[in-house]
Amino acid sequence: MAAEEVKKGKYYEMAIALKPLLPDDVRKAIHKEFVDLVKSKDGEVVDVDVWGKRYLAYKIGGHNEGYYIIYTFITDPSNIAEIRRQMELKQEVLRYMVVEADDVDEIGKKIKKKEIEI
Repeated sequence: MAAEEVKKGKYYEMAIALKPLLPDDVRKAIHKEFVDLVKSKDGEVVDVDVWGKRYLAYKIGGHNEGYYIIYTFITDPSNIAEIRRQMELKQEVLRYMVVEADDVDEIGKKIKKKEIEI
């Protein structure tokens, strides 16, 4: 384990699928709330990759499309439960998934679709 990981926590990736017809300002507000949540827990958002609108494999809540955003962040494992709780409370989020990141060296080196500006 690297010294930075011990100091700051573990690397995680979170994919969220938002409702497809949300206005831009609502998506940006959700993004800002997540970044602020991670920072308030002494974490850091390392990378954000916006995939945009994609078709879902099956309907979720009557929607057959979702707006995807992929986050890579560092936080203490004890904070993941609170992050999941906050995602559950947001009506704009269709689905989310948080996993521990595998290839830490590859973060930020892949082709990005789009980035969100706050």
